[in-house]
Amino acid sequence: MRISFALLPLLLAAANGAAAFQTGTPPARVPPVPLHVHAPLKAATGADIASASDSPTAATRSSSTEQTASSGDIVEFPPPLTGIERTKRAIEFYKRVLPVLAAYKAKEIELKFNPAKSQDEEDQIWTDIDEWGSDRIAETIQDMKGFYVKTGQVISTRVDLFPPAYTEKLQALQDGIEPMPFSLVESVVRQELLDGAPLSDLFLTFDKEPLGAASIAQVHKATLLDGRVVAVKLQRPNVEPKLLGDVANLKRISKALAKSLPVDYYTVFSELGDALINELDFLAEAQAMRKIDYAISHCTDGSPAERPVTVPLPVGELVSKRVLVMDFVEGVPLNRLQQTLEEKGIEPGSPESKLAGRRILSSLSSAFGRMIFGAGFIHGDPHPGNIFIGEGGKVSLIDCGQFKALPRTQRVQLAELILAVDAFQKSEGDEYDKAKAKLAGLIRAFGVRFMEESEEDDDLAAAVALFLFGDADRELPGGYSTNELDEKSPVKLIASFPQEFVLLGRATVLLKGIAKRLDVPFSLAEKWGAGCRLTVSAASAPQLPLWGKDVVGDATLDSTASSSSTSGPRGNGADRIKFRQVASMMKRYGKQKTRRFIERVVRKLPPGLRSKVLEAEVRRLERRENAPASKD
Repeated sequence: MRISFALLPLLLAAANGAAAFQTGTPPARVPPVPLHVHAPLKAATGADIASASDSPTAATRSSSTEQTASSGDIVEFPPPLTGIERTKRAIEFYKRVLPVLAAYKAKEIELKFNPAKSQDEEDQIWTDIDEWGSDRIAETIQDMKGFYVKTGQVISTRVDLFPPAYTEKLQALQDGIEPMPFSLVESVVRQELLDGAPLSDLFLTFDKEPLGAASIAQVHKATLLDGRVVAVKLQRPNVEPKLLGDVANLKRISKALAKSLPVDYYTVFSELGDALINELDFLAEAQAMRKIDYAISHCTDGSPAERPVTVPLPVGELVSKRVLVMDFVEGVPLNRLQQTLEEKGIEPGSPESKLAGRRILSSLSSAFGRMIFGAGFIHGDPHPGNIFIGEGGKVSLIDCGQFKALPRTQRVQLAELILAVDAFQKSEGDEYDKAKAKLAGLIRAFGVRFMEESEEDDDLAAAVALFLFGDADRELPGGYSTNELDEKSPVKLIASFPQEFVLLGRATVLLKGIAKRLDVPFSLAEKWGAGCRLTVSAASAPQLPLWGKDVVGDATLDSTASSSSTSGPRGNGADRIKFRQVASMMKRYGKQKTRRFIERVVRKLPPGLRSKVLEAEVRRLERRENAPASKD
């Protein structure tokens, strides 16, 4: 499979919307061009975190792009790049990348007229050019940083699309980039949170070594004066102008070339640009954390429920536009889970591994179902580096900087679309064509438009719907490919689509990719079916958002739950804790205690007996998955 040389820089943006675990055809012999990805933060492990008094300072590792500040210096955040500065930056990037693209094209033409003597000889030719090209691309990304770092990170996860030389060399970007010197970190925190006062006015300890250093921010572990362990996230002073300038360049290029491109990349970059603006504002992220927590702590019908995942919350009002103090999350990121399990002696395919995979997938699908169809407020960057797995398979969603609010009308349209996907997948005989036509009509009604010659192709329209929301192993109608960079990918025939599809697609394809990677049977349409039906049935009834209701204590104790319509204003009894709320809280507490007790008992069983118990639990979960879906 080859990608057109002229279209390569923009086609690679499609990789950003796909899950890091999706698999397809063998890697293409094409060099990656950085466009966009959100950087994951490094896992917080005991070995990584030293006490503040023992940690060596990071001040000796200064970067050419970061100013070294002395403690107490005023840190200046640069203004946006001018048009001339953006143009110079784009020219510099393509000046360094185009020779790599040209080398691939030249070699392709050469081999067409002068073929290699054997397949082994041709493979070696491409391996050599991959090694050379990956060195150039990796060096360019490290030097220019900004938006390009974020795309390099997603390319490193796409082993199904890019040669090993690229994924291996760009893997270093997943572990973060060079951290800011601690003197600069200290100055930013003091300036943003303490009005210049020393760190000791707020923190007992503050680790000098970061937990992770990403393209936008880095995170440090700290302890507040009251003893709470927290994570402190702070923005790099010089990153905003570069990131926004790079996005502006890509929007300008994609708009100018719109008629010659197979996909509406202007919409993609517009949506990612809007998300980036929110990501650079930690005040917006703090609010998003609370809204997402409200969403996952309630079922689709608005009733309180146990959280399927944990979201770290901001600590009080210790937040500014560029510094955020939040709950500290223990665990390892999902993209390192397999390695961690193997280190503990848990082999892939074992009962322990299957059980962990099912729990993770169930937790994530429940959380996103509640976000989409309940609150209509979605975590927009659910890549594996932002999903942490703790003890007992407990899942945490970190980094809420990218988010999306879905209006009620779009939630209803999406629910109808997913229900149609489920009906199509179960259709047979004469019902097949009817189900396909309905599915095609709904995907068009959502706002997806196709190339003029394919506008009436129902196979294509249905294939796009299944690509996003169908079962992970489902074949697409019309012979279309599930690999988004394949010549037969339905994505290539899309002319335009609503911006909401960009972040929605990232969530749905991620869930399907995880299921495929963990070898867990999974149907997104079945999992979300009950929530979709509830959304459609309540389409004509506007509801107050969860975060607009009265909340007593825990966010899950909603004193204006949907089952109650008699609550009065505050002061007239609406703020009284009701018996059903206390009972619900005690029930959840009891279930959590029981689960933890059972897990401790199982861990102490002999290996043979433990495997049998876990196999029985896997079978129980399989039976439950085949049962009718709950209101989640």
